[in-house]
Amino acid sequence: MQLNGLGTASPGTATEIVLLDPEEHVIGRLRFRACPTCRTGRILDVWVCDARQRQGLGRDLVHSVLARCPGFQWSTTAQTRDGRGFFETMARESAVPLPHGGPLCCHLMGGFRRTWHGLLDRRQHSGSRHG
Repeated sequence: MQLNGLGTASPGTATEIVLLDPEEHVIGRLRFRACPTCRTGRILDVWVCDARQRQGLGRDLVHSVLARCPGFQWSTTAQTRDGRGFFETMARESAVPLPHGGPLCCHLMGGFRRTWHGLLDRRQHSGSRHG
């Protein structure tokens, strides 16, 4: 099996690590965004084809992204019950916390969320001066 990393270096753009079988069919992938400036990352999703489930391939994909960005603070998107169990196991195994929905740095947030948080911050600051 072979891992291929695809994507860009831009924190706002997802990078995809693709797992190929010997015939070069896609059998798994992990999508993530990472910010080298803030050393934060978010795993967006992990997928392994049904025929290859429960063989440790998702685990290999997570270890691959953690090795690619050592020392980063990671979070994941919201998950199903199985997904939460998977990431809890991965956090114990790797000693890297993988909370779901953790805070993002401003580079990973995206334009809409940055604007929204900026408006909230300004409103809170203006309220504290007058109160």
